[in-house]
Amino acid sequence: MSVQESLGRVGLPMPVSEIAARRWDVVVVGGGHNGLTAAAYLARAGRSVLVLEAREQLGGAATLEEPFPGYLISPCAYVVGLLHPLVVSELDLRRHGFDVVLLDPSLWCPFEDGTSVASWADADRAAAEIAAISPSDVEGYLAYEALFERLRQALRTRARDTWVGPSPDRAELAELLKGDPEALEVLLHRSIADVVEEHVRDERLRALLHGQGVIGTWAGPRDPGTAAVHAMHSMGTLADGRWGYVRGGTGRVSFALADAAVEHGAVLACGVEVAAIEPGVGVRLAGGELVRATTVVSNADPRRTTALCTSDVPAAWTRRVADWRSSSPVVKINCALSRLPTFPAAPEPNLPHRAMVTITTGIDATQAAFERACAGRPSPSWAEVYFPSYYDPSVTPAGGHIMSVFAQYVPYELAEGTWETRREEIGDAALAEVARFAPDVLDCIVGREVLGPLDVEARIGLTGGHIFQGDCLPDQMWDRRFAPRTDVPGLYLCGAATHPGGSVIGVNGRNAAMAVLADARG
Repeated sequence: MSVQESLGRVGLPMPVSEIAARRWDVVVVGGGHNGLTAAAYLARAGRSVLVLEAREQLGGAATLEEPFPGYLISPCAYVVGLLHPLVVSELDLRRHGFDVVLLDPSLWCPFEDGTSVASWADADRAAAEIAAISPSDVEGYLAYEALFERLRQALRTRARDTWVGPSPDRAELAELLKGDPEALEVLLHRSIADVVEEHVRDERLRALLHGQGVIGTWAGPRDPGTAAVHAMHSMGTLADGRWGYVRGGTGRVSFALADAAVEHGAVLACGVEVAAIEPGVGVRLAGGELVRATTVVSNADPRRTTALCTSDVPAAWTRRVADWRSSSPVVKINCALSRLPTFPAAPEPNLPHRAMVTITTGIDATQAAFERACAGRPSPSWAEVYFPSYYDPSVTPAGGHIMSVFAQYVPYELAEGTWETRREEIGDAALAEVARFAPDVLDCIVGREVLGPLDVEARIGLTGGHIFQGDCLPDQMWDRRFAPRTDVPGLYLCGAATHPGGSVIGVNGRNAAMAVLADARG
């Protein structure tokens, strides 16, 4: 049975005693999608590779679960747009079952006055949509889209793909964007609110656009650097910056990567917890067994990786890891539906279900929600809502649907109460925001799970519950994100905290594998 067919539950391929009896070239700690990518490339290069995953299932934050009978849900990662085409082609992921259906429109946003606006892939259709609600903003909207397209072209396609290999430093970024100071300012300094407000005047358009600068980020839309968050999320080359759903669920990316790794000879073991990393020696399992390996590649976040190290870690590295920001602002609500909810503002009944639905009352409201969360008060008032089953009915029983709500802002530590006692209340508050625009949504829900930052941390092992292993703001991006090579000899990082950043990208794992192979060649 392939990893695809087992939905990532590979168990133990051999007894732990046999695993420990062998000497491996590389042990990969953690079976998230980047760890599986690194394993596939290293095994393809002829290295003996062992992947150890503490959970009973592969995939990390990009996996599949069945919390309700018949409903296959991607509990954390939910859409794909930044997966690197090199990873797809070099590891032949399409042959291993990877397929994606693109969203169009990408965004749809309803408003309290009964109007709505959609963001379409076709430029003429997009312009007509804007003209219908604010004719004077058409030129500014198109200029806004063009600004982020210039960034994508300059950094991903024009001179070189800056996501592959070592990150460019600030000087090289300035050189790549020479002649486009506006784009450089957006990449390194500006807030998403400033950029949006500079380009469009209608408050509805500002509401539609601003949330793309705060996704998964502990910052408000008026905070410096948030425009870079949107820049990153618009840089995909898999489908020219567009986003989509993986057929069968987002976890299929990880399972396809796992099948590719196995095909090249990697050994994958689930339910095996690593208790310690002994650099230059290998890893120590929770049961006390020593698994010997020349090289350790960690898919865990930097803080967890460093905590696992038994040897002395350089002080500068320890300080950098301690300063790394990875507190999630997100509560994720996964729902099984008996039917799709109705959005009265939609000009066509199923238009919202085709898009990522933005729930908001505007920039200032989003900023205020962030500030309340900073004070420990949950305020899940901005949200994106997804209906993957509209495109892919294979993930639900006949007639059923899935809805995922990605809501901000919530604090890791609450000023009053605990997540254990308030989880459902916070989930209710987020769904109440959706219900303002889809009044029947609660009637459609036949099952739900609410995942706050502590839940994601406990379930997936991500410090702070941050699915990107750290904010993607400018001071934690490019040459200020972690490189694959660490200050600890023989230890490498491959997770989302490394360049180029967080999301389902895969090239982080490829970069780590290439660094290991280059160092082995001397």
